[in-house]
Amino acid sequence: MRRAWGAQATVSSGVAGLRYCRCVAKLNAKDRARLPDSAFAYIDSRGQRRLPINDEAHVRNALARFDRVAFENDAARERARKRLLNAAKKFGIVPVGFIDGQLRVERRNAAAGRLVIELGRMGAPGELQQQLRSALGDPSLTVLHWSEAAGSYLDAGGKPVPLPSEDGGRAVTYLERQGRPMTALVHQPAVLDDPDLTQTVLAAVRFVIESERVHGQVQARSVDAAMLPTGFLTFLFTDIEDSTALLTHLGDGYADLLNDVRGIVRDAVLRAGGREVDARADEFFAVFEQTVSAIEAAVVMQRALLKRTWPDGLECRVRAGIHSGRPTLTETGYIGLSVHTAARVCAVASGGQIVVSGETSAALEGSMPPGVALRSLGRRRLAGLTAAEELFQVEAESILADFPRLRVDSPRRRDR
Repeated sequence: MRRAWGAQATVSSGVAGLRYCRCVAKLNAKDRARLPDSAFAYIDSRGQRRLPINDEAHVRNALARFDRVAFENDAARERARKRLLNAAKKFGIVPVGFIDGQLRVERRNAAAGRLVIELGRMGAPGELQQQLRSALGDPSLTVLHWSEAAGSYLDAGGKPVPLPSEDGGRAVTYLERQGRPMTALVHQPAVLDDPDLTQTVLAAVRFVIESERVHGQVQARSVDAAMLPTGFLTFLFTDIEDSTALLTHLGDGYADLLNDVRGIVRDAVLRAGGREVDARADEFFAVFEQTVSAIEAAVVMQRALLKRTWPDGLECRVRAGIHSGRPTLTETGYIGLSVHTAARVCAVASGGQIVVSGETSAALEGSMPPGVALRSLGRRRLAGLTAAEELFQVEAESILADFPRLRVDSPRRRDR
């Protein structure tokens, strides 16, 4: 039985621009199959028919949902838009809100286009931040450049700048280069809330950054390894569990998953005050001057990974190992037993688990983050190390707690 449906069109500041007092009746599969192609505003290249416009109610619904559809390209979007407007005219609908929303999108795209042209004409280094502020209407926007050795983002003067907290009212948009951090834009959240605009802006920014790098004009360039901290430090190692199976299933799509995982881990490390030392394949290596910060980063990382939805309904879990000690810093990075121990601690963990060494537990001295505790896993002999190591599991709300026995009897990367 079909229910009667009514609607009111109201001018709205949102993209959809229409609000409804009742819900439109859904087409069942049989009725939908009977409709001709002309009864749909959009048919993709695979023949999938979307946005039915067979009657007044569905036209109004299509007007509201138009900007939620992922069109294959701009041409397909424009064809669907015209068919939808023609259908609205046929049923005597004046889509004021819809047209208003489309004009807003066009204005944003026009601003992005002007930005590309303006950035392409930039002659002096350092103009990027000012041009972005002007084009995007955010006078507080800040452009930060990644320093590999410093393990942090730097401003145009080469000074390390901490990223804002998630609840600080500021958003961070990242730009990577070959899977490595490159630039971060700190801005008002509403400035880049449109995916198409964000993609265009980042493409323009990438062009400028790459050009400045070629000419040696980026002031916040990477420095040598001497910038890394020394003394008593805490290392965090992570890697993806069962990465070979994920790669086999996803093929080329694995690169996107890997970038997502790296982004989550990197963001947690930086927000906790840590520094990235290295990232290769599915492994990530970070260093912290404060032991408690390493614990905080690992917990935040695992919480974020658990909330993430992965392609094809797959499960992606990352194991983490934390160890503290006094490494030796060379021109190429850290060396020493403490580095090897941290890697071995990570290797015995299961995906989703955080395992820490006895040295790290002792260094915490009761200064655990609120709501976080350590549970003893006993003493275990790690591959390549002569003495057994006391190990602990980090336990906290909203992370996994139950895992198989530690993988101490297996060589590293056995699941690859």
